[in-house]
Amino acid sequence: MKSILKAIGSLKLPILFFLVLFYLSCGDGNDDGLFGLTQKQSEISIPSGTTDTIVYALVDNTRIPVYLSFPEGCDIQNYPAVVVMHGSDGMWKNHDPESKAMSGQNNEWRKIFDDNCIIGAFVDSYSTRGVTTRTGKWTTAPDNFKISSQFVRPRDANATLSLLRGLTFGDGRSIVRPKDIGILGFSDGATTVASTLYDSNATPSDWVWKQKFDGKEYNTSSGVKAPPKIPTDGGFAGGVFYYGGSGGFDYWGSHACGTNGLEGNVYVSYAPILYQLPANGYLTENSLCLVDLLKKKGNNVELNVYANVGHGFDFDDNVQSIIARKNTINWFKKILNMN
Repeated sequence: MKSILKAIGSLKLPILFFLVLFYLSCGDGNDDGLFGLTQKQSEISIPSGTTDTIVYALVDNTRIPVYLSFPEGCDIQNYPAVVVMHGSDGMWKNHDPESKAMSGQNNEWRKIFDDNCIIGAFVDSYSTRGVTTRTGKWTTAPDNFKISSQFVRPRDANATLSLLRGLTFGDGRSIVRPKDIGILGFSDGATTVASTLYDSNATPSDWVWKQKFDGKEYNTSSGVKAPPKIPTDGGFAGGVFYYGGSGGFDYWGSHACGTNGLEGNVYVSYAPILYQLPANGYLTENSLCLVDLLKKKGNNVELNVYANVGHGFDFDDNVQSIIARKNTINWFKKILNMN
């Protein structure tokens, strides 16, 4: 039986809106705000025939738009899903969130998900925080703390994870398989993927969360937060990291490429990560160093390096992008139990 039927048509047709309100968390001293990692949200019923819609997740009193896409013609009871974290240029076409039209790269991934019977959840971390692109003041402290890929955007991702687990059909059946949800990110969004998958249980008891910008150190008293804890009902099945940075402004401790990287860098992941890196990318070196550290620490990481391309190669018209997208979908099929 086809669980989702065609009704509202293409992206140009009116989009349904839901306000998703999350219960208050019980509070764990980790400043996880309002999106409730410790309690489940209310169920959200998606009308039959919906092919795309926008819902809102409440994260620290900010409504975060999440564009949901639903595949058609899939004879399955419920679906795997992938949360998508955009890069520094934002999520919307022409930087216009009012248009409700996603950028070309996101629309291409939406089609890839549709073709593979995967629900897409595209998270807009910028617009409702007053940010168009991560440029100018949004690249340095303290302004960039508002959209930090280390400790703010991972909260958006976890809120969306909870949101997906609360989606139901009209008859009450769950739409998304709760354990089969992955996360995908590009550039700043890739850094968010790694931060979201950080194993918070591995944080040393005496660890102090801080970052450094232009020689000045910032700590929790100046806006730095600890990363979110792993959701109590389970985190993501795994993530794909496209050409992001891995330094974190010393957030994770010693630089992964430094002589003290293995001992002084605390980053470890709780789920597998596929790194998709361009050979000529300006952020590639520090991510290669982190991959090497993670392998030495016994983490489940895989690495593909694509020759003759640089940062942002996913949305370039080249054979490397085609191969990388195929590798990404095959990897998701494996970890989301689709084979």
